Amino acid sequence: MWKRDTLLKLLNIKQGEEKLVFLLIGYSFVMGGAMAIFYTVVASSFLMSFNSLALPQAYIVGGVFVYSLGLLVTQAQRLTSFARLAEGLLIFLIVSIAGLVAIHHYTSSKWVFFVLFIWNRVFVLVNGVTFWGVVAKLFNLQQAKRLSSLISTGDVISSVVAYLSIPLVIKYISADYLLYTVVGLLIICAVLMHRLHRIFLVDTDVLDLAHEGGTPQTAVTQAKPEPEPPLINKAYYSNIFLLALLPVFGLFYVEYLFFTESRAIFPDKVLLASFLGFFFGISAIIEFFIKTFFYNRLLSKYGLRIGIIMLPASLVFGFILASLYGIAYEAAALFFACIVLGRFFMSAIRKAISEPAFQVLFQPIAARIRLEVQGRIEGRAKAIGGLLAGVLLLVLTQVPFIDAQLLSVLFLLIAVLWLYISIKTQGTYKSTIRDRVYPLQQPRDAQPRRTTRKHPATSQSHSFEALITMVSSPQSADRIEAARGLCCSGRFLAYKYLIPLLQDPDPNVREAALEASGALYRPELWPYLLEQLNSERYALPAAKALAKVGKPLLREIDRFFLNSSEEEDYQEKLIEIVEQIGGEEAIRFLRRKLNFPQRSVREKVIETLQNLGYVSTHTEQTILLQEFEDHVAFLAWLLAAQTDILGTYEPDSELGKALEREHYRTILKVFTVLSVIYGDKFKVITLLLENKNEDVRDYLMEISELLLPEPVKDKVLPMIDGSSLEEMNLRYQAVFPQETLSVKDRLKDIINKDYTRISPWTKAIAIKELQHDTPESVTPILVANAVASSRLISETALYVLRVLNPERYTSLTQNLARQHDDFHGAIVSELAWVSHDEELLVCKLRRLWSVEVLRSLKIKELKSILLRAHYLRLERHEVLDLQKLVEPDEDYTLIVTHGTLVLASEGAVGSGTLWQVPPAGPSGAPQLITAQEASEAYLVQTYKIPLHIPLITQPALVDAHRPG
Repeated sequence: MWKRDTLLKLLNIKQGEEKLVFLLIGYSFVMGGAMAIFYTVVASSFLMSFNSLALPQAYIVGGVFVYSLGLLVTQAQRLTSFARLAEGLLIFLIVSIAGLVAIHHYTSSKWVFFVLFIWNRVFVLVNGVTFWGVVAKLFNLQQAKRLSSLISTGDVISSVVAYLSIPLVIKYISADYLLYTVVGLLIICAVLMHRLHRIFLVDTDVLDLAHEGGTPQTAVTQAKPEPEPPLINKAYYSNIFLLALLPVFGLFYVEYLFFTESRAIFPDKVLLASFLGFFFGISAIIEFFIKTFFYNRLLSKYGLRIGIIMLPASLVFGFILASLYGIAYEAAALFFACIVLGRFFMSAIRKAISEPAFQVLFQPIAARIRLEVQGRIEGRAKAIGGLLAGVLLLVLTQVPFIDAQLLSVLFLLIAVLWLYISIKTQGTYKSTIRDRVYPLQQPRDAQPRRTTRKHPATSQSHSFEALITMVSSPQSADRIEAARGLCCSGRFLAYKYLIPLLQDPDPNVREAALEASGALYRPELWPYLLEQLNSERYALPAAKALAKVGKPLLREIDRFFLNSSEEEDYQEKLIEIVEQIGGEEAIRFLRRKLNFPQRSVREKVIETLQNLGYVSTHTEQTILLQEFEDHVAFLAWLLAAQTDILGTYEPDSELGKALEREHYRTILKVFTVLSVIYGDKFKVITLLLENKNEDVRDYLMEISELLLPEPVKDKVLPMIDGSSLEEMNLRYQAVFPQETLSVKDRLKDIINKDYTRISPWTKAIAIKELQHDTPESVTPILVANAVASSRLISETALYVLRVLNPERYTSLTQNLARQHDDFHGAIVSELAWVSHDEELLVCKLRRLWSVEVLRSLKIKELKSILLRAHYLRLERHEVLDLQKLVEPDEDYTLIVTHGTLVLASEGAVGSGTLWQVPPAGPSGAPQLITAQEASEAYLVQTYKIPLHIPLITQPALVDAHRPG
């Protein structure tokens, strides 16, 4: 097992990929051997059977034939499944080669080798559609970059064996029998391809034919939604078309020079075949070392650009030498050596670096047309490249004064053009990646909201004097009417009469006054509105009223912000109002708060700047990068904590989930900072974290490569490349070293972590786990946390202390009573009724969080609901009157976390439901709920639930007395 894991790690193969990768390597091995034998035998036989003028003719005929075949392949892709097409092409290749070899066996016609020479390009087309088609279909962008070179190493190994064996084998076995060997190898390829299709492409044909977005689910990647911008950028398509055409053009052109010069030096067929076998064998060995040891390192360090540029750059270098030695010095031997060097570049660098890198260029294309585009490129662009090379060489060789040296000079110019197009393609590749658009989840404020209680509209107009009288009316309806009327009165002093209504004990009156105050735009009322933000009941209507005021309010907000430096919740509410106001002035206000001392406020400022689409200046980047470093350092600590507890706590345990929540929140913060520094492209992290969208993972990896400087990129990539916890932990250890702790010590480390970094809920969960330890070991840390300012932490610590060390618990509670500590005294009183840890707030919070629609809430919001709700626990068939719990004129919501509850004449609600309880009937009339089974629920005033959370108002109709 250890050897297997070591091998997979050495080959950079991730868990779940090994079966597919090794099958592809096996296919590549067999296909590579078949192509090497076929190419060497056919090329040497062709050169011995025809003069050099036949080469351009073969290129032209081959180009026309392969182009026509490519058109047929494109049409077939629209009519049949990928699996059938790929297997059909392999069968066509097998039958055609077997037939041609049989014809030569009985006729000995040299024209069979002319056709077989053309069939070299058919080999390439079929391999491109079958092998690389599977790669395009099953691999995402990062897998393609990481594994493309590896899976083609089988091709290299078999090519080495085949090329180096041919000089020996050809002395004893005729060309016909070697070509029959090729047919046998192709049959093995067909069997392997069928196995690949059966295992990994099952149930995807329907998706392909229906042109569904995203890559179908496979053993390696999951189904992924496809973005909806234009399917392919025209400039990008043109560039990859040219980058497919030019290597084939260059291969044929250089091959012509290489073959003509080789034939002149090796006139004997056996010598020529031996030289070709030896040359291509050495090239394949070097190709293997490049693929194995250098390809991934080059791409990881320099990106895709090195793979695109290296071949034309190498050819420019080689043909500069060829031109100098051939024309300036007329050194025939050195000129031939330079031509051999150019052909070596076309063999080793093209196959080891250029082709795998080129295949990656298809990945940014929309998945639903990717295979069609790839088939079009393989069948058309490459055919046109061969056709153009043949036409050009046929024309040039007819000109008397043009010799091999001048042909090399001309190719040097073409190679320079090729290098320019390669550089240009980098730009279109970057823009194609950068311009991808993903539908993000709407911000809370943009989401559909449920309706709230509406105040009756003003039905009639009143005089200003009548409105003043109504302000002091004992009837709340009159006071609501007064608030609405004063707003519309147009009188200068109307605001004075709204001030007492802003302090009215009736919630509906006060809400009407808040709404009117926002509409009046009077600065005299703003302090009263800002004070209401401290009230949980009126914070939301006050914030809405203040947001209506707009930009003139910002200076007043700034003053209140500075005067409330110790009230972080209040400051965050002010920042939310600033966000609703928006505009340049709001952004300037927020920028001044970037280096605010309180971390939670600073994080809220950065989040708001991101929501407003702001990108930082160079000066602000220093502050933000420090914030980025702090978040990454905390993430490294989290990874160490998660790794340390793995052996004892499962990932789905309460503590495992808590640390995973912290992990999720921290990554969101990291990418929020990145969005403000480098642009909003990093917002799509939510799609990766929430939906595991592999397409988004590819996008983020590429955007990080394109936009982030090296030090930042090295810290970001481990978060998004799909590494396991252990891998991520190891990668961050080099930058942020962490101690390896025992589980006991790690729990204490979590409890002692800075409260501004880790949530009270996670701390409380870690404290609860201490009940399995010894009293002597944990009593000091329990006592310290028992007097914490967080009710969640304090209650949990007191409970565990009571379980482990009752004497110390009694001593502590007596001391709290002597100090008249009412806050902790109330916790101790409530704890007296708790007999099991599942009754603790920390466990109730877990069950509340398990309600699906509440998971989008911040922990602080969830805790606020829990602490201010009526906790209901009913046994089967138990009946409860809600009227005894609710206040008149208030809306209530019932959150059911377990069981089923029925409201008489209304219906039933089950676990995970938020039920907006209908208003109470006549005064004193009961509102009875019945538990169909043992049930747990929370009754909370509806205003405490954020407006974007959906509620149901009509439960399912059931028989309230039906047995559970």
